[in-house]
Amino acid sequence: MKTILIGINAKYIHTNLALRYLYTYTNNSFDVEFVEFTIKNEIDYIITQILSFKPDLIGFSCYIWNIEIISEIITQLKTKTKAKILLGGPEVYDVKHWFNDLPVDFIITGEGEYPFKQLLYALLENKSLNNIPQLHFCDNNKVHTNENTYFIDLNTLPSPYRLEVDLPELKHRIQYIESSRGCPYHCSYCLASLEKNVRYFANIKSEISYLMKNGGKIFKFLDRTFNLRKDFALDMFTFIIDNHLPGCVFQFEITGELLDSEIIDFLNQHAPKGLIRFEIGIQSTNDNTNKLVLRKQNFAKLKANIQKIQKGGKIILHLDLIAGLPKENYQSFKKTFNDVFELRPEELQLGFLKLLRGTKLRKDAEQYHYTFQHHAPYEVIANDVITASELNLIRSAEEILEKYYNSHRFDTTLKYILDNYYPDDNYLFFEQFGEFYLKHYMKLGYQIYDLCERLLAFINDPIVEQLLIYDYLHNAKTRPKIWFQPNVNKAEKHHIFNSLQNYSLDFLFRYTFVHKLAINPLNFHLEACYLIKLFAPDNKKIIIIKDNQ
Repeated sequence: MKTILIGINAKYIHTNLALRYLYTYTNNSFDVEFVEFTIKNEIDYIITQILSFKPDLIGFSCYIWNIEIISEIITQLKTKTKAKILLGGPEVYDVKHWFNDLPVDFIITGEGEYPFKQLLYALLENKSLNNIPQLHFCDNNKVHTNENTYFIDLNTLPSPYRLEVDLPELKHRIQYIESSRGCPYHCSYCLASLEKNVRYFANIKSEISYLMKNGGKIFKFLDRTFNLRKDFALDMFTFIIDNHLPGCVFQFEITGELLDSEIIDFLNQHAPKGLIRFEIGIQSTNDNTNKLVLRKQNFAKLKANIQKIQKGGKIILHLDLIAGLPKENYQSFKKTFNDVFELRPEELQLGFLKLLRGTKLRKDAEQYHYTFQHHAPYEVIANDVITASELNLIRSAEEILEKYYNSHRFDTTLKYILDNYYPDDNYLFFEQFGEFYLKHYMKLGYQIYDLCERLLAFINDPIVEQLLIYDYLHNAKTRPKIWFQPNVNKAEKHHIFNSLQNYSLDFLFRYTFVHKLAINPLNFHLEACYLIKLFAPDNKKIIIIKDNQ
């Protein structure tokens, strides 16, 4: 019996760890293979590749970003093959819906290794499926469900990290790491809350060492609360700091209130800058909203911990917000945004509530009069306290936040604008600029010179223009398109270059761009200066010389 497991990732740099666990747990006993695609692949191509294996069982790993594509693939496959179809993954907890919606034969909910292996045994030996935990199947148009759960001993699972097929691509892809499974919290919008039994892997350090030695650079831990156990987190941080290789980055989902002084002080003292990234889900600073979604949060303590981390200057912070949560109206969300934006994290992700199948909040949707997309990703449209138009305003703000703030292309300019134009309501800048963008431009541009010109059109301020020129040149890796009027002639350049004794005139004329600013961008003082950008292959930097020097 030939089994093929299919992963359809959002991007090429992503990998599907679940498939690798299923494969390594079963391939010594069964004829199992796995194949990965991306959502950009054509459906016909994916179907042709699947059928080339001549499978008897086809398993799909289902998430909100790929379920629509998978649905179309399954519909077409059922007209081309007699193979059985198996679904697994977080998107298929609502078992009855998927059996009614798609021609599938089996669904596994929750942790899949053990039930998947038992299913293969049963199919191969023509045995009953009734007692396989977490397996749901359709027989003669009748759906049979088994809600019993089985928690496997994690340390009996073969390593999913050492597959030869992955070795050539380790340096190009994100390495997803599980050091634990389960979540102790009960957030009603999150599927992780359905698995409360937190368990740990014992040998994860050796797996990380193997991946690093074979080219892995970016490591993202999938643990829902990495720092749940202080001793475990501190031990892992120590290992990473002591054993990391150059260029490696490690990202963790952290519960900020659980970080105590010992861990923060240790990281501030010992971690190399940029080695470790923390993703902290704040979601809302509205206490009533947090209570309604069963989320415990002490924002004052969380804020103090974040500021202490920032003071150390070692850890990169990614903070998350969710718009559309219960009883958080438009004004409350603006306050949430400003509360968190005041911290100035390296990245602030503004997401929108998704009413995921299987979550408590989806079951309670009528209580809050939610309207939401009926197809993945099930994003909120409105509820009883926030309108669709208000959420659309927040969406326009999110686009500006992503392109202008999180990109770090305009750090100097944004600081000036926010401090001088929007000192009491930073959120208002992102919303008003977003509205301006939608009114005057068909879509949000991606070219940085377009972004510069459009920001200047929104705030027509000579100082803003000067700072945009500085940010534009400062972040350019190669000589860029010039969207402003150059203002330094060859004679001035010759005079300036003579003062740069570390470089030859030939080097400077070949590899530099010079522009005269009316403001010093490093201190916002109204003093003229020359901005010199070196574009030499190994020397991409800015030199600023005051006009009177």
